[in-house]
Amino acid sequence: MDRGGFLQGWNDRLEDFRSAHAERPASGDFVFVAIDAASIRNLGEWPWSRRVHADILDNLTASGAVDVFFDIDFAFAADAPGDTAFASALERSGNAYLPVFRQAGRTGEAERITNAPLELFAARSWPALVNVFSDWQGAVRFYPYGERIEDEYLPSAAAVLTGSFSETVGSFPINYAIRPETIPILSAVAVATGEFDTNLVAGRSVIVGASAVELGDLFAVPVHGILPGALVHALAAETLAAGLVPATVAVEWVLLSLLAGLLLLQISVFQKPSLLISSAGFALIASEAAAYALFVQNAVVVPTAALYPSLLAFCSWSLLRRLARNKRVIKRQRQEVENTSALLRQVFDDSFDAIAVLDSAGTVQMHSGTAANLFGFDSGGRLLLPERLRNDALAAMEGQSDRTVRQHEVLNRAAPLHLEYTVTRSEMVSFDKGPERLTRIATLSMRDVTKIRQQEREIAYLSSYDALTGALRRSVFLEFLNLRASDQEPFAIFVFNLSRFKTINVVLGRAIGDALLQHVVKRLADADMEISAAARLGGDTFACFSEMALDEAQASAFACRLCEVISEPYSLERAKARVGVKLGYSTFAPDSAVTAADVLSQAEEALDAARLAGSNEPQVYNPTLSSRQFRSRKIERALGRALDCEEFEVWYQPQHRLSDLRLIASEALVRWKSETLGQIYPDEFIKIAESTGFINELGAWVLEKAVQDTLLFPGDLGIAVNVSGVQMIGNRLIDDLCKLLDKKGFPASRLCLELTETVLFDGTSDVVEKMRDIQFRGVHWALDDFGTGYSSLGYLSQLPIDKLKVDKSFIQALGTDPSAEPILSAISDLSRSLGMTLLCEGVETKAHLAFLRQHPHAQAQGFLFGKPMPFADFAAYAEAKGPESHLITKS
Repeated sequence: MDRGGFLQGWNDRLEDFRSAHAERPASGDFVFVAIDAASIRNLGEWPWSRRVHADILDNLTASGAVDVFFDIDFAFAADAPGDTAFASALERSGNAYLPVFRQAGRTGEAERITNAPLELFAARSWPALVNVFSDWQGAVRFYPYGERIEDEYLPSAAAVLTGSFSETVGSFPINYAIRPETIPILSAVAVATGEFDTNLVAGRSVIVGASAVELGDLFAVPVHGILPGALVHALAAETLAAGLVPATVAVEWVLLSLLAGLLLLQISVFQKPSLLISSAGFALIASEAAAYALFVQNAVVVPTAALYPSLLAFCSWSLLRRLARNKRVIKRQRQEVENTSALLRQVFDDSFDAIAVLDSAGTVQMHSGTAANLFGFDSGGRLLLPERLRNDALAAMEGQSDRTVRQHEVLNRAAPLHLEYTVTRSEMVSFDKGPERLTRIATLSMRDVTKIRQQEREIAYLSSYDALTGALRRSVFLEFLNLRASDQEPFAIFVFNLSRFKTINVVLGRAIGDALLQHVVKRLADADMEISAAARLGGDTFACFSEMALDEAQASAFACRLCEVISEPYSLERAKARVGVKLGYSTFAPDSAVTAADVLSQAEEALDAARLAGSNEPQVYNPTLSSRQFRSRKIERALGRALDCEEFEVWYQPQHRLSDLRLIASEALVRWKSETLGQIYPDEFIKIAESTGFINELGAWVLEKAVQDTLLFPGDLGIAVNVSGVQMIGNRLIDDLCKLLDKKGFPASRLCLELTETVLFDGTSDVVEKMRDIQFRGVHWALDDFGTGYSSLGYLSQLPIDKLKVDKSFIQALGTDPSAEPILSAISDLSRSLGMTLLCEGVETKAHLAFLRQHPHAQAQGFLFGKPMPFADFAAYAEAKGPESHLITKS
C-alpha cells in the first residue's frame, strides 16, 4: 500500500496529527477484560491455573457475551484439572476464540513456526490470528485481515470478532482517531469472581488479554504511545466494525501539479516575496484543512507530505529567482542612475539658464557652462558671482528667503546685464568625515533677460507709436486728447488724408510711399504751428489737435494753414512728390457734453464729407450729414461679418420668353437682413460695399450661390447675375468664374452677367477686354438699365453684348407717355439689327404684356410674372411654370 513513498515517515506524522485531533469515541461493542496488576495480585502469580480462565469464560458466557477472544498463549499444557476445566468451559461457550500466531524459527525468517492452542482447546474453540507487526519506526500501524497457513486461510482476531470471514490477504491501517480510553475495560479478577456489571458485556464481543506491565504484552502505537496488545486488537476491531479503515488516496502529484500551477500563476501577480510566501502558506494550510476534513468525514488519508518540501523548494527557487532578478534590477538601476547622473550633468552643463550651487560658506561648488559664460572667473578660477546673488543664496539657506522670481541688474560691466533668478534651498546627506549628516545647499537658477527687457521696451514703444512713422497710435492720441480737454478751453481736432498717395505708391514704389509718410509726420513736428504730435489713424490718415485755444472761426483758418503746410512738395530720395490733402475738423467746447473721443469721431466724419465733396477745402463737422455718415459706418462695419453670420440670401425673379411665355431664366438678386440693423436694401449697401471693396467677396458669393441653386431648379433654366464695376478691376472675377464653372459643372451658356451702362461707358478698354475674355468662355453679357445712360450706338455695336435690358421706366411709361411706345419699338428694332436679345424689365400689367408681345423675339421680367422670391418659392414656381405651362395668371 502506497503510504507516500520516500516521504512515508512525514506522511505518517501528518496522519498521526490528524488522528490526534480527530477524536472519535469507541462504539462500546468491544469490551476489554484486562489481566492487570490487581488481578495478578489477587489471583496469584502468573501464569494462572486455567481454571481461572474457565471461570472468566463461564461468567462472560453467562452474562450474554456474543463471543470471547482470549489473547493468551494456550499452546502448552498446564495443570490437568485446570486444562480440563477450561476445555469444558470452551465446550459450553461455543463462541470462544483462541490465538494463533506465527513466529520465526531457529533459522531466522526463512523458517516460520505456527503457535496454535493445544488440541484439547483447539477442538472446542475457533482460531484467530493475533500477529501484529511494527513499522520501520517501531509503531504498530497496520493490522492483518488474516493469513493463509498451510493452504488454510486463518482470519485475524479483529476479523473474526467483526464477522469478516472473507479470505482477504494483507493488512489495513488502524484508525487511531478512536480513543482507546473509551473502550469499556473490566478487571479480570472482577470477571473471574463474578463481581462485575453484566450489562457491560451482554450482546458484546469481549477480548481477554494482559495489560499488566510485567506481562510484557505491550506495543508502541501512533498517537497513544504504548498500548496493551488486547487494546490494539480492540482498536482494529472498532476500525473494521465502524467502516473507518483509513483509505490512502495517492493524489500528492495532482496536488503538487495544481499547486505549482497556482503558484506559477501567482508569480506574475505577487511580485513581492512576502506575498508569494504568504500565498504558498495559505495554499498549504488549505490543502491540510481539506485533508483533515476528508479524514474526519470519510477516513480518507491524503498524503500531503510532498507539499512541504515542494513548497519549500518552490519558495526557495522563487526567492532565488527574485534575488537574481533584484540583482539584475539593481545592476540596471545602478547603470540608469549613472546614466541619469551623466545626463543630468550634461543637462546641467548645457542648460540654457545659468545655474550655480553654493554651500553654506557661500562657495560655488558647481556651476553650468552658461554661468561661466555669463559671469567669467577671477584669477583664482572662481566664478565671479554677483555679491547680491551670493547673499540671497546664504539667506535662503538660513530660511530667510523664498523661491519667488527676482530681478537684478549688473552694472559694473561693459554693457548692463539684466537677470531673473530664483533661489532654492535643499538638504543633502553627507558621509564625509564620519557618520552621515545633513548639509544645506542653495541653487541659483539665473536667466539673462537683457534682450527680453530691450524687446519689452520696444514693444512698449510700438504699443504707443507707429513703427513706420513714429506717430502716436490712436489709443495714446486719445489719452493726450483727454488731457487737452481737461484744460477746459476750446480747441480743434484735425483729421486729414493724403490725396494721390496710392498713385505715388504705385508709380514710385512702396518705399517712396513710406518715406513720404515719414516726411509728413516730421513736417508736422517741425511746423511753426501750435499743434500736438501727429497720430496715425490709418494707412495715410493722420490726426492732430491745436495746442492753443481756438474758436470755430480760428479753427477754419488754422485748418487752411495746416493744409498748406502738408501739401507743399516733398523732396524724397530720387524723386519729388506733391500730394493733396482732404481735411476734416471739429471743435471741442468745454461746456458741452461731448467728450474728446466724440470730437475725434466728428472730425473723422468731417473727413468723410471732405472726401465726398471732392474739393481740397477743409470741411467742418456738420451734424446734419453726420447721421447719414454714421449709418454708413454702421453698415460698413456690419458688412464685414454678414457673410460669416450667413445674413445674406439670394432671391430669384423669373424671366419669360414673350413668344410663348415660357419660363427661361431668372435674375439673382441679393437680399440682406442684418442681425443688428434689420432689413437693408441693395440700393443702400451695394454702394458701401463697392467703396470698401467688399463687393468682390459678396459678388463671388452671390455668383456661386446662384449657380448652385440653379442646378437644383427643374429644367435647363438660365441665371443672370449682376456684376459691379469694382469687380471688373483685376482678374479675380475671371479666376473665380472659371473655377466655379469647372467645380460645379455648370454650362457657361446658361450664365449671363449684367453690367450697367455707367460702368461700361465710364470704364476703360481693359474692362472691354475682360468682357471679351469671359464671353469667349461661353458666358453671355447683358447691358443693364439700357436707355438711362449715354450709350453711343456706334460704340455699342463694338461691345461684346448679347442682351439689352431696357430700363423699367420705359415699360411703366406705356399708356401715360406717348413717346414710350415708339422708343421701345426703336430699341426693339435696334437690338434685332445688332443681333442682340431684348429683355424688358418692369412688366406689371397685362397691357404691358399685350404691347410687348408685338415683339415676340423679346423677353420680359416683372411683377406680372413674379416678384423676387426665395429659393424654395422660386423652385415651386419653376415647377408650376414648366414647359407645358404658358399662361400668365396674375393680373
